[in-house]
Amino acid sequence: MNLPNTITVVRLFLVPVFVYFAYQGTRAGQIAAFVTFLIASLSDSLDGYLARKHGIVTKLGEFLDPLADKILVLAALVVLVEYREFPVIAALIVLARELAVQLLRNRIVSRGGTLPASTVAKAKTVLQIILVSWWLLPFEVGIVHWTLLVAALVATLWSGAQYFVVYNQAKGATP
Repeated sequence: MNLPNTITVVRLFLVPVFVYFAYQGTRAGQIAAFVTFLIASLSDSLDGYLARKHGIVTKLGEFLDPLADKILVLAALVVLVEYREFPVIAALIVLARELAVQLLRNRIVSRGGTLPASTVAKAKTVLQIILVSWWLLPFEVGIVHWTLLVAALVATLWSGAQYFVVYNQAKGATP
C-alpha cells in the first residue's frame, strides 16, 4: 500500500475516534471532536496531492478516498443531528446523494470505468467540511450555520445531479 492510500485508511480509522470524542458530552470532547474532524478532513487534500504529485493514483485510492470522505461527513452529521439542532432532512439529503453517487460509482467501476470527482463535487466536499466544522464548534446556532447549510445543500444536489447527467449522456453516446 502506498503513502496516499495509507493516509486514506488512517482517515477511516479517525472516524471512530471522532465519534468517541463527539459523544463525550463535554466541551473538551466537542473541541477534540472538532480537531479530529479537521485533521481527518485536511488529510483528504494531502493524500490526493501526494498521489497526483508522485504519479501513484490507484484504483483502490480512487475508491477509498471518496468513501472515507462520505463516512466521515455522515458520521459527523449523525452527531450534529443528535446534539446540535442540525435538520434531519438536510442530513437525509446528504445521505441520499452520497449513497446514489456511490452506487453509480460502483456500477461504473464494476464495468471497468472510473468516476473521478468533478470540480463541483470537490467544491461540495469542501463546503460540507466547512459546514460540519462550523456546526461542531460550540457556538450558538445562528445565521452562519444556516447560510453554510444552504450552500452545502445546493452543492450537494448540484454535484449529484451532475454525475447522473454526465453518466446518462455518456451511456447514450455509446453505440
